[in-house]
Amino acid sequence: MSSSAVERRIFIVGAPRSGTTLVQSLLAAHSRATSFTESHFFSRHFRAFPSAARAVLLRDPRSRLAEFLAENGVEAPDQIERRFGLLMPIAPLPPLLAARTRPITAEFLRMLDDLALERDRPVWIEKTPRHLRYVPFIERISDLPTRFVHVVRRGVDVVSSLHLASKEWERAYSLDECVRRWNQDVAFSLRRAESSADPVVFYEELAAEPETALKRLVAELGLDWEPAMLDRYRAESARLTAPGERWKAKTGDEIRPSQASIRALTDEQRARIDRAVDNDLYRRFAEIRGPSAKVPD
Repeated sequence: MSSSAVERRIFIVGAPRSGTTLVQSLLAAHSRATSFTESHFFSRHFRAFPSAARAVLLRDPRSRLAEFLAENGVEAPDQIERRFGLLMPIAPLPPLLAARTRPITAEFLRMLDDLALERDRPVWIEKTPRHLRYVPFIERISDLPTRFVHVVRRGVDVVSSLHLASKEWERAYSLDECVRRWNQDVAFSLRRAESSADPVVFYEELAAEPETALKRLVAELGLDWEPAMLDRYRAESARLTAPGERWKAKTGDEIRPSQASIRALTDEQRARIDRAVDNDLYRRFAEIRGPSAKVPD
């Protein structure tokens, strides 16, 4: 089958620890959709220039893509070389790599198309939160209908959860870094929301009224409502978690508001976050896209 049989490409983006994995798991539970572990394709190998809707390839992505296929149960050790070998320069110098930006990106999108069609699904979902700033570039280069779902969650919750989860990563993020990340990411998503028809999911609404929020999102994406999604997402969550991603362990639990990470902070840390997080960004988001989203006090 060819990529022309794919009807829609969906990217889920937003600040990390905003609920992007939950949204991914719910959408992947649709009978016409499938999804994958986080590819990190753009965030690890490209540099984004979002204001110009451009990106530049900086590093050879083949090693990571081989890992990605293995995470998703594809036993084809020669597939990456077959797909990308001829597209890569012999000497991977920055100018030569930059010249391959478009064909490498196009081949990556076709690879996801083929993975989806092998599973007999016409819609695929890619979820890597850090791909947020690559949205304008992906939108410009994609040759098929492509939607970008932004997941937004209160700043204090994201900062505390990101700070705690990053202790499991290669480098732990300080509270100040987590605050900067949330402020920057939500500001970027807000600009998209003001200028485009990108769907927006508020974590607070999804956790409080999962069926209502999911019905709205599915309709915006042009898919039919399937009540079984609210049951099947648990199995999808387990399949979409790569080895070692322990911080995602509770995604398949019952959907409900969680403040476990906030309780792990001291009173002084909470006060510090409250002072540094730009809650006005969330308020503005709620005004333009979230009629039932609750604004933090």
